[in-house]
Amino acid sequence: MNLFIRSLLLLLACCASVAQAADSGWLRNAQNSHAEVRLRSASHGENAQLLLDIHLEKGWKTYWRSPGEGGVAPEIRWQTPEVKAQWHWPAPARFDVSGLTTQGYKGNITLPIDIASLPGATLAGTLTLSTCSDVCILTDFPFNLDLTQAVDGDFARDYAQAMGQIPAASGVTDQLDASYRNGELQIRAQRQQGWSKPELFFDYPQGSMLAAPHISVTGDTLTARVAVTDEWGEAAPDLQGKSLSLVVADAGIAQQSTVIIGSQPLVSESGSQTLWSVLLLALLGGLILNLMPCVLPVLAIKLSSLVQQQGQTRRQTRQQFLASSAGIVFSFMLLAALMTGLRLSGQALDGAFSSRAGDFCWRWCW
Repeated sequence: MNLFIRSLLLLLACCASVAQAADSGWLRNAQNSHAEVRLRSASHGENAQLLLDIHLEKGWKTYWRSPGEGGVAPEIRWQTPEVKAQWHWPAPARFDVSGLTTQGYKGNITLPIDIASLPGATLAGTLTLSTCSDVCILTDFPFNLDLTQAVDGDFARDYAQAMGQIPAASGVTDQLDASYRNGELQIRAQRQQGWSKPELFFDYPQGSMLAAPHISVTGDTLTARVAVTDEWGEAAPDLQGKSLSLVVADAGIAQQSTVIIGSQPLVSESGSQTLWSVLLLALLGGLILNLMPCVLPVLAIKLSSLVQQQGQTRRQTRQQFLASSAGIVFSFMLLAALMTGLRLSGQALDGAFSSRAGDFCWRWCW
């Protein structure tokens, strides 16, 4: 009996030790079988280093410090309010779903966190993690770390590797500038080594939302245009003179930068469409349209009508063709006005009448 009691006490002591260990082990929540997390820590006096390991099933993602147009960044609610934590974030990836752009991570990710003002030998709190696939789940993971326990022998190496994934303060761009005008943020970055697969990730300025950047590269210069709105998709606030935090990444290397948004345009307007290019595109489209099966019968009808009107004067024939052309142009102008009106009123149209249908119709009228 005494042996049984001693064994039971020893088992309880071991369980208590595991529950209070510097390594939480993999934590799971019955309400979310698609994610598991692990927290490991090592203390240094009043400070500590914390590693947050996140494992996500295939097809699931979580979010960066600035999630974008959807999602929630990971957050820890500390049991002791005086705990001060500095999160370090690896460069994220961009996800575009149903017209929404978000910034985050898939698969396995490790977030290093520096802790200051330790309340004692125990570090406790609740991690809130947002994970999304076809649906989004907000999951809480309570944890309790006993900092008096021995540190995992691999912790120092793992922490160094995790910090090695954090964007550096330099090393990617030689020159970086930003400007804002007419609801568009413009970025210009120069890199003497040239660009391979550049990406930009933004901390959204307060009160604004940034669309996915349209990036172009010419030699050693990267330029990007970013549409800006407010948080409700309406007119954007004025960003001139404000600070912009962003990560510039290229081929596995990332740089954390902060720039002041200016007012001078950084992207050349030479690449934009001129009136002559629009007219030439419309003419080419009209010629191609004549080869479409739905148009050929109409051409046959017009030719037949022309043959039957051989007794008319040239002036009468010209007037009929002009009247027909004016009717076509008027119909397209009316359609373009309708599409533009619906677009301005905030209506969403599917199929061929998309949000760009108004622009399409206006151009084809010419």
